[in-house]
Amino acid sequence: MSAAEAAERRPAAIILNEGAGSARTSHVRRAVEATRRLLDADLHVTDTRDPGALAAWLAERIHADAPYRTVVVAGGDGSLSVAYNTLAGRDLAIGYLPAGFGNATRHLLRLPRDPEDQARVVATGEARPVDLVAANGRLALFAGAGWDARVAHRYARGGAHRLPGWASAVARSVPDLWHRQRAEVRVDGRTVHSGPMELLVVGTTPFFGRGLRVNPGARPDAGRLMLRVYPGPMPLMALEMLRWVAHRRPRAVGHAGAVVELESRDGSAVPVQVDGDVIGLSSTWRFEVRPRAVTLIGRW
Repeated sequence: MSAAEAAERRPAAIILNEGAGSARTSHVRRAVEATRRLLDADLHVTDTRDPGALAAWLAERIHADAPYRTVVVAGGDGSLSVAYNTLAGRDLAIGYLPAGFGNATRHLLRLPRDPEDQARVVATGEARPVDLVAANGRLALFAGAGWDARVAHRYARGGAHRLPGWASAVARSVPDLWHRQRAEVRVDGRTVHSGPMELLVVGTTPFFGRGLRVNPGARPDAGRLMLRVYPGPMPLMALEMLRWVAHRRPRAVGHAGAVVELESRDGSAVPVQVDGDVIGLSSTWRFEVRPRAVTLIGRW
């Protein structure tokens, strides 16, 4: 079923989060207006970087009795993740207009850069069920534990100022690469890593922010998660990052499974981010696949 056929059954809504990194740009405004025209959609606007506040606001507008068959999120990956957790299990399709900084999901959905073309994909693209990862119960397309989550935390605390803010967060996090945590990682009960760790990535998409292919082999329709542990040390981690930028396959080995367990072995808590938002610190984490959790519109 196409997004246009879905929209004919019941009205559409556009959720514009102006708290996202590029939501106030003319590019995003054009995409929102074009989508609104094509879908004859209601427009709901908020301005927050607090996932809890966004979830409550969204639940008030897209509740079980609301008529919407299509909900389009104009925001970053974090805003889209809030929509997954609020709308999962509902009979509706979710569209995406990239308005953040990383916009990893744009690459998975193969969305074009032109705002009018983005609107056409949302209005006429294929609505397909996709698998998600549940990180201690929180739904997302991708999760990162360790160094990547520290970068995300510093980026958010610094005000999320797009490229300058991200570059600053990375620079301030470089010293952390010299202090690896020790961890054990299990996939479906089988230990795949035990020792120092810089970064763990797990999810159902190969992409992280800016289109970096950090987890190749991950798919949103495979019914399983893909996991990679980047053990470091720092010089090897730097080489892996260069491979991401060059769109070359990382040397870290991929492991597929339904359940991934992460346990700290040195007593330190491990930070985790999902879809770019840090969700906490814990000495143990559990990641589970949630098959066909939501329906996303894209160029599949």
